[in-house]
Amino acid sequence: MTLFNIAMKNIKKNFYNYFLYFSSMILSILIYFIFTTIQYSNQVSILMGSSRNISFAFKSAAIVVAIFSGIFIWYSNSFFLKKRKKEIALYSMLGVKKKQIGRMLFYENIAIGIIALAIGIFMGSLLSKVFVMLLLKLMGFSTIVKFTIIPKAILNTIISFMILFLITSIYGYSIIYRFKLIELFKAESKGEKVPTSSPFISFISIILIFTGYYIYLKNPATMLITLILVVLGTYLLFSSFIIFFIKISKKNIKRYYNGINMIGTSQLLYRIKGNSRTLATIAVLSASTLTAMGVVSSTYYDFISKQNARYPFSYVVASNNENLIKKTEDIMIKFPENKIEKSIKINFLEYNGNFFNNKEEYIDDIFIISESTLKEIFKIRKIEEKIHLNNEYETIIFDEYYNSFCKEDYKSKTVKLKLNNTIIKFKVVDFKPYPLINQHITPFTIVVKDEVYNKLYNKDNLYTVKAFINKNQKNSQDLTKALKEFASKFKTPKNSKHRTLYVNAYYSSYKDGLIENGILIFIGTFLGLVFLAATGSIIFFKQLSEANDDKYRYKILKNIGVNKKEIIASISKQIFFIFISPLIIGVIHSLVALSFIHKILDLNITIPIITSIGAYTFIYMIYYLLTVSSYYKTVNQE
Repeated sequence: MTLFNIAMKNIKKNFYNYFLYFSSMILSILIYFIFTTIQYSNQVSILMGSSRNISFAFKSAAIVVAIFSGIFIWYSNSFFLKKRKKEIALYSMLGVKKKQIGRMLFYENIAIGIIALAIGIFMGSLLSKVFVMLLLKLMGFSTIVKFTIIPKAILNTIISFMILFLITSIYGYSIIYRFKLIELFKAESKGEKVPTSSPFISFISIILIFTGYYIYLKNPATMLITLILVVLGTYLLFSSFIIFFIKISKKNIKRYYNGINMIGTSQLLYRIKGNSRTLATIAVLSASTLTAMGVVSSTYYDFISKQNARYPFSYVVASNNENLIKKTEDIMIKFPENKIEKSIKINFLEYNGNFFNNKEEYIDDIFIISESTLKEIFKIRKIEEKIHLNNEYETIIFDEYYNSFCKEDYKSKTVKLKLNNTIIKFKVVDFKPYPLINQHITPFTIVVKDEVYNKLYNKDNLYTVKAFINKNQKNSQDLTKALKEFASKFKTPKNSKHRTLYVNAYYSSYKDGLIENGILIFIGTFLGLVFLAATGSIIFFKQLSEANDDKYRYKILKNIGVNKKEIIASISKQIFFIFISPLIIGVIHSLVALSFIHKILDLNITIPIITSIGAYTFIYMIYYLLTVSSYYKTVNQE
């Protein structure tokens, strides 16, 4: 029998133990292949246009998958090699040369890698059309996707993962040269270095984490310091605080001596000690994954939910030339599927003034409209708010860039406007943190009484726009293209900051936002799946490895009369704590990070965060159930 045949028999014999590792590896290969397929897809490139750098985004994501897969494969192999060191020692005792044993391990790892690679690429090829359709759906495209196989993507995937498999296989080959025979026999009984536990270190771990939180929430520029403190605190938390917490729980006599809780608690304490570094790593990785998933899902959700508020008009045409505005209307008439439903002409007064609020000065373009014009705009926008300024000293402010984290609330403040050389005081009776018309047209607008507007009126300061609400605005690509092409013929005049004709379109913002956010949520979701599969698998490997060591303990329990139900309950509780503790810490870290991101970016995060954490926890708990089932089967084997 050749070494290769022995390697194949070993794979079949240990396939149950390798199953989750094998599945996670297939998932990584599949995701990498999908990203690479999209990167090289001509269909996607043509649809997106040459200006879209989608190739770079998916290439970067593929590199992240490859790097993380390499770390995961290396880490997983170290567990399997540790588990089989006694087997390697037996081969040595039977007279098999180290070189031959090394080759056998090399063949095994390469064979598993090739099989996983073949399945991953095969599944990726079958599902590539579905994934491309999903991506295009997220980006707002509705088109027929052809089934294509891209040789370049297949070759890229094979080369990338074969390099990873070769590196880990060489590591497996070298393992027998780095240990003495007696060390190989004792290796399986060796755990990770047992950490010490003390009230002082436990206290320090909490202080480090909360100090990191405090610094981050006060000043995000100190993110690196926060990261160091929180990561260090997390490792100390698992190596000391949780152990300290479990020891204290023993003082609950009623619970501790109930059933086999005493044995379960002692075993749990040993597990935490042996897995502290792994659990801390998983907590940090879970926090990073959940934060990234939270950001991309919140950004996508925020875009969808706020698009209509940011762009209430289908088109806003800005020009002081009445004839040009009329020509844009003529273009719209040529597209009956996007006919004009409503329109309003707005004459803004634009001043390059200073805004004073509590001794702070903001230099900006200030746009002024009358109260009566605001009422007309609200009527068209179907905003049912009563607008009334009591006197000429009152105003309403529209600030589309307002952020409560960076700016004070304007309401009830007295503000001064320095327009040219004249200073006018107003009391702010209300303010709106959204655009009056479409975003980026008049970012900072104040509303004044009609008589004040008439006093300030100056033809030289006039900025005229006409806003339109058109039918079927989400499907107005052709009309938008025609309007943009017409506007591009007119350049910005000298000594002017405004174009002769400018067209602001809902469709352009909607389509660009869907594309950008669709790519982000697609990549973020599937990267999250890869990370989740890896973290769940790592805990599975660790617990399955310990299950073999615990066989004799559970055999003794069965011999003294402990029934099956009690054993399953004990195993479930212990493994649940192992799974849930890094998840809880990771969720807390993530929520702290996201709370500050929410303030800075002013995102709607509640629903996306609940959805992300819920989905992550659901899949994570599937790994928990698989681990409990596999653990029980292992310890119950005769």
